Amino acid sequence: MVRKLFLTLAFAALSAFPRISALNFDASTWIWTNEVSGGNAPPGTRAFRKDFVAPLGKTPVQADIIMTVDNGFTLYVNNVSVGTGDDYRFAERFCVPLYSCLNVFAVAATNAATTPNPAGLLAAIEITYSDGTTSTIVSDTTWRYSISVPSGFEDLTFDDNSWPPAIAEGAYGVSPWGQIGIPSNPPVLEISGGNAPPGNRAFRLTYTPPPTQGAPTNATVIIVADNAYTLYVNGFLIGSGTNFHTAQTYTIPLAPANETVFAVFAQNADVVPNPAGLLAAIEINTVGCNCTAGVIRVTDGLGHWKSNTGTPAGFELPGYDDSAWPVATDEAPLGAAPWGTIAVGGPGPATPIGGAPLGL
Repeated sequence: MVRKLFLTLAFAALSAFPRISALNFDASTWIWTNEVSGGNAPPGTRAFRKDFVAPLGKTPVQADIIMTVDNGFTLYVNNVSVGTGDDYRFAERFCVPLYSCLNVFAVAATNAATTPNPAGLLAAIEITYSDGTTSTIVSDTTWRYSISVPSGFEDLTFDDNSWPPAIAEGAYGVSPWGQIGIPSNPPVLEISGGNAPPGNRAFRLTYTPPPTQGAPTNATVIIVADNAYTLYVNGFLIGSGTNFHTAQTYTIPLAPANETVFAVFAQNADVVPNPAGLLAAIEINTVGCNCTAGVIRVTDGLGHWKSNTGTPAGFELPGYDDSAWPVATDEAPLGAAPWGTIAVGGPGPATPIGGAPLGL
């Protein structure tokens, strides 16, 4: 079947990284425009800016940024589009070089839907100076906003003096957002349920990094399937699992590439329709300018994962055309029958399950 389990998952830091900061949202505040009424804001895109000038005697070198917006955003640093996010439950993480004097962080933040609903921006930015010291910028009422999105609002020279200060909606952890998954955090799983015809199914996730962040260098994957799976990355067989009570964990070095393809051959056993599902979470990281950029991708209904009721030849390869495949859909919450609690273990054997391709 073309369904899958829903997951909320963040990951532990990888020891291979040269430096993983302890950056978090603990001091950050959810902010938005003054349009918020009763916890809801009109749909649409709003502009936010934060100017940063280094203290006297300090030279900024880089920024390690974690950010999320309900519902999505595009981040600019010094007029350069750095990256985007489209799932507020998970922060995106970016690493960017800075100018020695003025630096501007600008965000086009979108509240989706067609009627008023909760909207907010949450950010934490660690500035590293040439002397090795750091300071942190957080989302708060020192950020400015515009209800319109003026042309060039992301430019260093744009004058935002007439923009009002953002309003505070509450400290990190406030309802309705709660805790946000940050690349490098410990994993927390959520799952779901239903029946599906027996047989094999194919799933694919293609990740294209923002141009400013460079090619991914490594990935951590936590994955399980009812009843079994084989995982491929860029066509290479990574490992398999045959027990849906225990997920496997893989840490995978990535060769430089414009995109990274995660493909899964999933198998629902038995001879009659029965529960089936794929549960996966992936942290993809790029190590650049001495800090880590990262994203989390989970099995969800947001369009990141695609699925197919067959397993066509070559589906695991990077060049395979999955444009006609539908988006995989969600099932139900953690603890739902028949899956219950899922344990997380080490990697599975690097051999394909029956019927799965051998890989490159």
